[in-house]
Amino acid sequence: MPYLLDSNIFIQAKDLHYSFDFCPAFWQWIDREHANGRVFSIEKVKDKLIGGDDELAE
Repeated sequence: MPYLLDSNIFIQAKDLHYSFDFCPAFWQWIDREHANGRVFSIEKVKDKLIGGDDELAE
């Protein structure tokens, strides 16, 4: 079953419990599941994330 992720999942994960330094496995999981066609997002989420000045923008 595919899942659609909104910007909040990325922002809160980075800011609260799954920072890039503390829990890289979370971000690897998102990358892997996206590559496997199980998680997706939309263009507006991408635009919001890359518009910031932080690690999510990268």
